[in-house]
Amino acid sequence: MIIGASTSCFYPMLTENALDSVIDLGFKAAEIFFNSSCELDDSFTTEMRRHADAAGTKIVSVHPFSSFIENTCIFGEYERRYDDFIDLYKKQFHAAAVLGADIAVIHGAYAVQKRDIPEELYFDRFAKLIEFGKAEGVRVCQENVVRFRSQSLDFLKRMRAVFGDDFNMVFDIKQAIRSGYDPFVVAEEMKDSIVHLHISDNTPDCDCLPPGRGTFDFKRLFDMMNGAGYSGNAVIEIYSKGFDVYDELAKSREFFEKI
Repeated sequence: MIIGASTSCFYPMLTENALDSVIDLGFKAAEIFFNSSCELDDSFTTEMRRHADAAGTKIVSVHPFSSFIENTCIFGEYERRYDDFIDLYKKQFHAAAVLGADIAVIHGAYAVQKRDIPEELYFDRFAKLIEFGKAEGVRVCQENVVRFRSQSLDFLKRMRAVFGDDFNMVFDIKQAIRSGYDPFVVAEEMKDSIVHLHISDNTPDCDCLPPGRGTFDFKRLFDMMNGAGYSGNAVIEIYSKGFDVYDELAKSREFFEKI
């Protein structure tokens, strides 16, 4: 398992500069969090891929910038709006392929809405995303996210039952905590479906800290995943507000080298 970092850690730094920061810190895996539609152009992604390849850093995953509209534009009932916006996801999956990433992270629909959509519609729309991803060699993955349907472990289990081998999950430690779960309970239940990890540290008083600053037992998590035959990577995903992110990520990389 390679420990990397997400460009989202440096937001609102320009995405290409954030990738260069990840590379400068010596990480050999990176997640690209797109922040605008122009960043999906082949010229842009090709240049980022060139920078990463030159440094021996593998771009392993992408996170669409449009997560905030997925609820209404991808998983909403209004068919015409879905038709208008689905091409944006096709472009993001293509951008992932150009970058060499085979994972795309999806948040999905809100847990509570004015008009609650049937699970069957959610699963139908997600199945379409999966097929569009496959066309680019990209696995479209459900992330567990607080305030979204995927905050529920029972929902994730039902989704897994529907999709079988096509169900792939991104497991986020802080999001499990914010959803009211012991992260190890979620990881244990879903470990055979998890293909990517978003990692951060925590304490009883703070649910998101740079790795090495809290009390989370990373060795336990890594041992659990490796025992399940995990072949994916783990990327640090923290927020820049309140931290000197560059310095903290440098310390986190050193922290993981000792585990």
